[in-house]
Amino acid sequence: MSLTYWIIGITALLSWYSFDKPKVLGKLLLNPYRVVHDREYYRLVTSGFVHANFPHLLWNMFSFYFFGQVIEFYFNYLFGPAGPILFIALYVSAIVISDLPSCFKHKNNPGYNSLGASGGVAAIIFASILFQPLQDICLYGVLCFPGFIFGIAYIVGSYY
Repeated sequence: MSLTYWIIGITALLSWYSFDKPKVLGKLLLNPYRVVHDREYYRLVTSGFVHANFPHLLWNMFSFYFFGQVIEFYFNYLFGPAGPILFIALYVSAIVISDLPSCFKHKNNPGYNSLGASGGVAAIIFASILFQPLQDICLYGVLCFPGFIFGIAYIVGSYY
């Protein structure tokens, strides 16, 4: 089974579970103050597997769905048995790297929190665009446009 589906499944289940459980969500989201002062480094990873609400989750996982399998294919082709490990490493390390600026900026602000898979998803999207910049992405089988356009729309949507 595709790692893309596994990541989507784990993220969807964990996000959904934490939607109505603030205590669980509070332990998983990125709080730079707790990362730095309490050494809760796990938050750099777990924050990428929880989302604020269903539209946030849907946006990230919908985007990941289209591009994740492309990168899985290329990584398996180029790196053989190491492909799946490198795929997971790219995704998780991108989540961590995207959280680091927030950690440095808000390390003394106990009230700052963030969450979501945008860093990991963006890494997969842009890796896919490097391999296939003109790959068509079709929404509902009707509206089709090149992957690089979707990549730009993803960044704008994530920023918003």
